[in-house]
Order: sequence, then structure tokens, then C-alpha cells
Amino acid sequence: MTPPVLVLDSHGFAALARPTDRGARLLAAAELNGQRIAVPAVVLAETISGRAEDAVYWRALKGMTVCDTTARIAARAGELRTAAARARRKKRDLTVDAIVASTAYDLAPAIILTGDPGDMCLLTQARPAKIIPV
Repeated sequence: MTPPVLVLDSHGFAALARPTDRGARLLAAAELNGQRIAVPAVVLAETISGRAEDAVYWRALKGMTVCDTTARIAARAGELRTAAARARRKKRDLTVDAIVASTAYDLAPAIILTGDPGDMCLLTQARPAKIIPV
């Protein structure tokens, strides 16, 4: 059986900058075990700022797969976002998280490393995914 791909949302990717963070330890363990790590390109837009501190992200990207948002991923993300928005009280745009969830569907089996486990659970209800909070 193929080991699951670890898919990162913005919080999961940002964990790279905090070496004492649980997420950073999980990422290090995944790399040691040869597990594939994927990050949707849109996550880079939320995380990278153009400052010197971004160097840690650029180094980490060398060992990761950056996933483009295809028309299929984007359309599915729209469907997931719409369904999840109906079930939640707080109004916040779920587009990037929906793209992360949709990317994980494409890469299944996948584990999502997220800072928003509640939202990610809503987004993956139709096709439950393993979610690890950071």
C-alpha cells in the first residue's frame, strides 16, 4: 500500500518556521520516513511574504511537491466551500482551505496537516480524510 501523502495548509507549511512546533516535528518525521509532502501553490501565497524569514520556506520546498490548482481541483473546491459554508456560523472565506482539501482528494490517500481542523472536517465531510492539527 502506498503511504499517504502529507498535504499542508498554510498553518502546516508555516510550522516549518517554528522548529519547536509540533507541526515541524511531524514534517521532519515524514521526511525521515520518505513520505511525500505536498503543498498547494495557493498556500505559498498565504505564507510567503518576501522577507528574509522566507528562506526557511524556500529551503523546505526543495523536498516537497508544489501542486497547481487545476480546473478540476478548483471546481471541487468551490463545491466543498459552498457545502461547508452552509454548516458553519462564523463567516470567513474558506477558499484556500477548500483548495487544500480538494488537492488532498486528488492525491489520496492523504493526510492533511492543518491549523483549522474544524473547518477542514467540514470541507472533507463528503470524503473523510485523516486530519492532523498543528
